[in-house]
Amino acid sequence: MVRLVVYSFATLMDVILSAALFVCMVRMADMGRSAQAVASIMLLWAGVYMVASLMAGHVVSRRNAAWILIASAVFNMVLAAAFLLVPGTRAMYALMAAQGFSTAFFFAPFQVFMKLVDQGRNKGVAHSTGLYTFSWSSGYALGPFVAGYLFQHTGWRACYVFNGFVAALIAVGIYSLKHHADVAPSPPLAEDDHPANPADPSAAAALPDLAWMSWVFGGTGCLVMAVIRSIFPSSGAAYAVSKADQGQILFVLAAVQACVGLALSHGRRWMYRPLPILIFGMIGVAGLALFGIARTPGVFYAAAALVGIYSGSFYFYFVFHSLVHPHRSARYVSINEAVVGLMGIVGPLAAGYLADRYRLHTPYLAATALLAIAILVQTYIHRHQARGAVVRAATSSFPAP
Repeated sequence: MVRLVVYSFATLMDVILSAALFVCMVRMADMGRSAQAVASIMLLWAGVYMVASLMAGHVVSRRNAAWILIASAVFNMVLAAAFLLVPGTRAMYALMAAQGFSTAFFFAPFQVFMKLVDQGRNKGVAHSTGLYTFSWSSGYALGPFVAGYLFQHTGWRACYVFNGFVAALIAVGIYSLKHHADVAPSPPLAEDDHPANPADPSAAAALPDLAWMSWVFGGTGCLVMAVIRSIFPSSGAAYAVSKADQGQILFVLAAVQACVGLALSHGRRWMYRPLPILIFGMIGVAGLALFGIARTPGVFYAAAALVGIYSGSFYFYFVFHSLVHPHRSARYVSINEAVVGLMGIVGPLAAGYLADRYRLHTPYLAATALLAIAILVQTYIHRHQARGAVVRAATSSFPAP
């Protein structure tokens, strides 16, 4: 039970983040700002998040992780108040940069905190990957959903009151549970010791190391998601999609993503096979194409559901292949964060440029073509280089999730 509550803190922090991004970007779009200006909100957040994550990695330890989490939650309360008190355009950029800093100094210590709480629990990599994907994706689903409803019916200020309340809840929750991370005596946390990776090293070593593929093709997926999230508020404003509908469309995307990620935790070897990757990828291509031609809420909902199926699969793939390695998981996970941050910069930058220079649907269609090529290449590589993985996985003692 404690483990599930701990995962819920990741959900709540992503509720705060996704609600703040949603409100700022929708407000900018309503002001008639260019697509590049709207997308720059996410670009600025991602750039600060990437740099701050690297900084946090040098500061966080098993002794201070819980207190840094509490400090981050308190800082998020301050930010929520600042968004209310300083509502201007320049302030939104500055405060979203600060949000990137506070988010980075939450998720880096959160992983250490989660590891400390999880010591002694023996869960398979796929199980932990699915649960983590479900947790943070649920936060990304709930944030725009609640913010869109509040924005539509009570105004944007209520969204930040809600964020402040959630941040306070996180601070109190972490403080109440921090004693569960006081494991004494216990061996020091080694760099390669990961709570979600209790697999037999000899069995895991029999599987191919596909982390590089997760960075390349998972990175492509992260790029696609950054394009959608940075351009969709401009699409919503252009096609008169209500605030509530905009929030619910993003809710559908992330909710489907969460459920797919959790469902995939029951599979043992799909992440080494080419056919599931091809099927999930083509569903994503179809969803992106729908985003490109959508003009009504109904089509946007359908597009979001299809993209959610794809994103649930690639986020699972992205995390799994970094965690499953018996000796390099800590380093691989840090590279994952760098990839997410980098794509969070490149995606909005490219999407805003294409939308302003050509048309609003151009970024979606360009991302559709890029994703289609990436999926075909990824499927080809899996078919020829990872073919032996299924045989080795079937004959190894790698534990089933």
